[in-house]
Amino acid sequence: MKFTLYTANCTGNEKNCLYPNVCIIENETDFIAAISKDHVTGRFKGNYRSIGNYEVSDCEVMDCDNDHSENPDEWITPEVLTEKLDDIAFVIAPSRNNMKEKDGISARPRFHVYFPHGPIRDAKQCAALKHQIHSRLSFFDGNALDAARFIFGR
Repeated sequence: MKFTLYTANCTGNEKNCLYPNVCIIENETDFIAAISKDHVTGRFKGNYRSIGNYEVSDCEVMDCDNDHSENPDEWITPEVLTEKLDDIAFVIAPSRNNMKEKDGISARPRFHVYFPHGPIRDAKQCAALKHQIHSRLSFFDGNALDAARFIFGR
């Protein structure tokens, strides 16, 4: 498995839009280093994150906050996801709010799922892929489906 992430020179800055660092992910060490910084899965013109600047991505990230249910028996865990998607390549990383209370909602598994794919050079196609994934796996955050989504580092 090989895919690309683009990192910021900061962590935790939701106003940042610059992602100048190209990180080729070929192993766990590469992945852990990249996700320690705020990051995106797409390359953008001038390294400035916006849908209008989208150039290409070879990976999409989906967000699972388990806010679809208050019943812990219905929560999706990495193990459950692995069983559901046993024939699809992906990488999972806990989010910065994993097993923490968030916005008044109880602690629960919260994680990001990275799906590598061939290059997509159109922001609408990228968003369409994320919408397709969400339509089949509705526990992913439906508010995080655009081509310019960033993920906080952890």
